Amino acid sequence: MKRNGGFSLLELVVVLAIFALVALIGLQVIRATVRSSDRLAEISESSGELAVGLALLRQDLAAALPRVFHPSTGGLEPALLVATPESFSLSVGGLARLNPGVSGLGRVTWRLDRATGQLFRQVFTTLTPGAAPREVPVMTGISEFALASYTVQGGWRAGFSADPRAPEVLPIGLKLRLTHSRAGALETVVSLR
Repeated sequence: MKRNGGFSLLELVVVLAIFALVALIGLQVIRATVRSSDRLAEISESSGELAVGLALLRQDLAAALPRVFHPSTGGLEPALLVATPESFSLSVGGLARLNPGVSGLGRVTWRLDRATGQLFRQVFTTLTPGAAPREVPVMTGISEFALASYTVQGGWRAGFSADPRAPEVLPIGLKLRLTHSRAGALETVVSLR
């Protein structure tokens, strides 16, 4: 029996089966690539948030100034106030100002909300503010946030106790430790002298 140049049914079935197998493998590769791309984007976003947050923390610690703060509720707060183990306020210099004649001194407060794992930053643009500005979430996934201070008399100690007779005095160094859900334990140390 002679063939007329066409394909047999068996040959077409084999070709379709091979094509289906190649298409299935290609689909799996595409799915894996999309999942990998989504995961990398998530990690990149998380790393970016962490990098920005740590840069802000380090910048605030490095800009510490020995200036008391005059809250709108009255009284004075020391240059560095560790209100709780998971929050602190710090007088800083170098805040950008657009108006001439304005000093650039201010106050920054950092606070961890353990319930949500969010680290908040609040910026007062003066040392004698009116109403308190709103807190802005800077980082998420934080489970620990603690400040330690270094003094000549005591070495490294958790927190900082300002001398009521000299509320403008700052410690020699500050060490901040935080634990991030993905990055683990992170620590930064800043000399204030």
